[in-house]
Amino acid sequence: MRGRKRQYRELSWDQTDGELGPSFRRRRRRPQWLLVALAVVAVALVLALRSRLFPGVRQLPFLSDRAGRPPGTPTQVIPALASVPAFPQLAITHTLPVTRTAVSGLLLPLGLVTEPVTITYWEQESDEGAALLDELAASFMAASRGVRVRRVHFLSSEQMREQFVSLALAGQGPELVRGANDLTAPLAGAGTVLPAGRLYDSVFLGQFFPGALSAAVISNTVWALPDNYGSHLMLLYNKKLVQEVPADTRAWIAQLETLSDPVNGQYGLVYNLNEPYWLIPWIGGFGGWPLDQNDRPDLYNQAIIDALRFVHDLKYVQHVVPAAATYDSAAALFKAGKAAYVIDGQWSLDDYRGAGIDLGIAPLPRVAETGRDPVPLTAGKYWFFNTNSAGPRLEAARRFVAFMTSAGAQQKWLERLGRLPSSQLAAQSEPAQTDPLLAAEILQLSKGRGIPPAPAMLCVLQAMRPGLEDVMSGAASPTDGALKMQRDVDGCLSGTP
Repeated sequence: MRGRKRQYRELSWDQTDGELGPSFRRRRRRPQWLLVALAVVAVALVLALRSRLFPGVRQLPFLSDRAGRPPGTPTQVIPALASVPAFPQLAITHTLPVTRTAVSGLLLPLGLVTEPVTITYWEQESDEGAALLDELAASFMAASRGVRVRRVHFLSSEQMREQFVSLALAGQGPELVRGANDLTAPLAGAGTVLPAGRLYDSVFLGQFFPGALSAAVISNTVWALPDNYGSHLMLLYNKKLVQEVPADTRAWIAQLETLSDPVNGQYGLVYNLNEPYWLIPWIGGFGGWPLDQNDRPDLYNQAIIDALRFVHDLKYVQHVVPAAATYDSAAALFKAGKAAYVIDGQWSLDDYRGAGIDLGIAPLPRVAETGRDPVPLTAGKYWFFNTNSAGPRLEAARRFVAFMTSAGAQQKWLERLGRLPSSQLAAQSEPAQTDPLLAAEILQLSKGRGIPPAPAMLCVLQAMRPGLEDVMSGAASPTDGALKMQRDVDGCLSGTP
């Protein structure tokens, strides 16, 4: 018997199947079948443990591709917070435990992770805002077993940007950065962030106001997603002087004329006459915009000429605005009851309420000549994805941002801190509809458009002011003012005065 076993060991591995008997062939093939059986068991374990060990994080098919997902690769629809069950309020340090298992080594080669995933984000937020961020993060962690969220606060947006770019270029840094949309150009330009618009499908992106996404668009690419939105101009009025706000500019100007008495220092309208931020809404109302579709300045066109003529005529033809007005002097006239309307930002409301004004809010009147609404500039807080993020951490970050930008999360920002939503669903919530002033704020916000983050916009704002000043001082016609704007912006971009 012992000799037979020795003969098996000697012959079964050195001879062909034809040279061996049936029993030897069967015995030699047993190890092969055993390996196949072990492989099947391993795959079954992977499939069974995928959801139980790591239910909140699933890989995208393109996580290792920094350039973005291949064309046609589907992405998942992330549910809004409203569809997620309510969770108890938990401390930010709370995480649900994930148990180590003996099969960890089997899962790792297949790209799965059985350890807790920690994602980090940097922010520059107020104390009240940071507290709400922690509360929302705790709710997310309670709903996403195995995912921890870590927040790092910065006192300076510039410091946060510089450190992030430095680390990201070295292949490091946090998974996410939350900051103002003016981070878009430096972060995208340095190649340190992923295009956020490629991480979600059109259904998810469609929940946002189009103008909100535009604040983080460069080269037709969405680089970040907003959870707060606002800082836009609105038409504020004194209810003691105005009973109804006309819908279009023709009827509005007629009303302004009846409310104005320049001899006695009474005006229908006041605003910061020489600031381009106040001109841009009318450019949009006349069908134009300071940048073209390729993010190049376009200031010498009919829409800008018409917008300049409109503000010029308010002063020199209709005489419904003061001869001169800065931001502070316009606010002072309105507070003193010397103006029926003021065009001012959402940020100013508490100041006017504190002055005892019976305040009303309305959208800027539609431009009668074009039938278009004015388009005020907007801004907000945005989430950026580190280009080095990959694998489960990127997927966890993707789901975290979906949670933080959802309608339910934005409704908390609205109710707790008065931050206006970028979500169209949150804008339809009960608080937003039952409060007439808040509803008017959001209605104007829905017509706004994000401050273009393209680098050329800095030159645009710089170049527009001298041409606007010339028009408002009477030194230049609207056509000449627009021509000067274009020449100045071209000089700014080329580096020549």
